[in-house]
Amino acid sequence: MKIRDSILKFLGVLIFNFTVWHCSENPIQSDLSHSTIYLDTLTIREISGTNYWVAPNLGSNEKLYLGTKNGLNVPVSFIEIETPSPNYWNYYYDSTITIDSLHFKLYTNDSLLGLKEVLLPFLYFKSGFHFDESENTYLDFSGFTISDWIEIGSPRIKINTVKDTVFTSDDSIMTISDNYLSTELVWDIMSIIDNLTFSKNNNNNTPLISTGERTFSIYNPQIDYFEAFSEEATTGEKDPKVLMYYRRSVITGDSTTIDTTSATIYSSGDLSIIEPNVMALDSTKLGLSNGMGLRSVMNISFLSSSLPAGSIIRSADLILPIDTTLSSPSYTVILDPIETDSSAIDSVVVYEKDPYNGIGYPYRVSSDSSNWRSTSANLGWGHDLFIVSIKNILQNIALENETILGFKVVANEKNDPFESIWFDLHHSSVHPRVEIIYVAD
Repeated sequence: MKIRDSILKFLGVLIFNFTVWHCSENPIQSDLSHSTIYLDTLTIREISGTNYWVAPNLGSNEKLYLGTKNGLNVPVSFIEIETPSPNYWNYYYDSTITIDSLHFKLYTNDSLLGLKEVLLPFLYFKSGFHFDESENTYLDFSGFTISDWIEIGSPRIKINTVKDTVFTSDDSIMTISDNYLSTELVWDIMSIIDNLTFSKNNNNNTPLISTGERTFSIYNPQIDYFEAFSEEATTGEKDPKVLMYYRRSVITGDSTTIDTTSATIYSSGDLSIIEPNVMALDSTKLGLSNGMGLRSVMNISFLSSSLPAGSIIRSADLILPIDTTLSSPSYTVILDPIETDSSAIDSVVVYEKDPYNGIGYPYRVSSDSSNWRSTSANLGWGHDLFIVSIKNILQNIALENETILGFKVVANEKNDPFESIWFDLHHSSVHPRVEIIYVAD
């Protein structure tokens, strides 16, 4: 009976809530003084948070990196080349096919790379070397050495452009300028073709081709900073790849035709190994950084008793001051409710895996800079306000459908790993808060 009454009350308030919203566009004059339903607000200021560290993984990032930036170091990046279908590596043992060239390619948006005196990444190769782009971190490569890899050397630089043209009134074409597209780093890898094909013989002396890992790495401890596109950046256009040019002899009767063509073999995974800068943190701030592996947990003092029973939440916004002097101007933040007690968190240790599993859909929410509110103009200090709606999860807590012990706060995986965002939990003027508007009976 209690459950039925709650449901009926919820539906009644919901219908009223919809009516109020609908009538905001077309108001109807009516005396509602007899109604027991009312609109009210609630502000929650009891918000606390703690930082913690997780070994960073950049496997889903759209870039590959090498070198140092903002105090973070990437000593090496790995690229695995797939075994395609058809298996072009088998062509090496086909007597009707001659492989003329093999090139490994990376792409970058640095238009000046070939015009300036900079150190370039060296390419290395090792067969049978395996990595997991979604799981591996710097912890898995302690003591890594390049000494047992085959060194291929530095690349040739190729600038890709397209003519920027315009049609004149008489339909002729006038060339304006070259429009920059991308920069290619190209390595000749014909010298390691035996290693790429993994040749070995069976009992009949017939070559067998292994489908094992073919892993390249870019490495140069002297390099300042370098970035290239990973396989996540495009649908193939700028992926790391091997380009094979070959000739096929086609015998028809008494004649032989030579067919010259090419094949593209794409990367099947890539990963930059980034070393975090674990440091002592200001306890008054919460920080997020993919490259540092910095995350946080946040607790909000909201229980089912925070609102009258059966309340319908019209809006519920979490508002956090951002220290813009320390933060990237473009950043996407994710909040994910957790059902795990975060009181035992160790803010010094680097966790191999995140100790907190978020609930995810439908309560996981995100907010980027387009939803932030600038405050510097009227308050005169370097802070913006991070704003994100948490209406859905709070409504379910109010209805006692969920029991949430906190929120995991992380940076979106597409954020620049060398950038960060910092929330000021103890600012003297603007305090973190949750602003709730609700309807109750």
